[in-house]
Amino acid sequence: MPNPFLIDSHCHLDFEVFDDDRQQVLQRALKNNIQDIIIPGTQRIYWQRIKQLCDNNKHLHPCYGLHPYWLHQPSDIKQLADFIDKNPALAVGECGLDFRPQHADKNTQLDFLQAQFDIACNAKLPVVVHAVNATEAVIQSIKKFNGLSGMIHSYSGSSEQARQLIDLDFLISVSGSVTFDNAKKIKQVVKAIPMTSLLAETDAPDQSDQSNLGKRNEPAYLVNTIAAIAE
Repeated sequence: MPNPFLIDSHCHLDFEVFDDDRQQVLQRALKNNIQDIIIPGTQRIYWQRIKQLCDNNKHLHPCYGLHPYWLHQPSDIKQLADFIDKNPALAVGECGLDFRPQHADKNTQLDFLQAQFDIACNAKLPVVVHAVNATEAVIQSIKKFNGLSGMIHSYSGSSEQARQLIDLDFLISVSGSVTFDNAKKIKQVVKAIPMTSLLAETDAPDQSDQSNLGKRNEPAYLVNTIAAIAE
């Protein structure tokens, strides 16, 4: 069987931690058959940098959004709508909800999420969604928007929630967490997800797989996640 072309569905290759060796990182990815890398946006200050990276490399594909860790100004929503209107994008995001105590209050996060869903619907684009301790709230938010589609990145919800999301036209993306020996929950969830609804990601530079624990993550390591999924 020929080597497949693989896609890293979620990688922050624009982050400064890659500034010194980004080309070498890309070369290692290509050697591992990672042909395409999707780069989600997290803050307004980084959108232009993502655009430049993707304009200069056919293997990189941009998304623009406001991550729930960095919800600075309500005016960023208008800036996002304007930026996406002028610049081609694969999706809106990374947007989402993170209900751990150290992050922005829930109502603020919900306001920013639904505003970005609205932008995506108007632009006829899918969304890249972050959901931590908030999968049910994300599902309820999605249900408010007709025709919305996208992916839930680094999925951590239940099998039943995954089925609901798939019925809502969302794909489920799995990160290096599935490679850990004690990751029983996500392994069972992956078994229950149809292959047609499954994506694989690194979330680099974060979420290294078990064999690279403690190291900076990078797209080449996607093959370890895919091997764990296959197993």
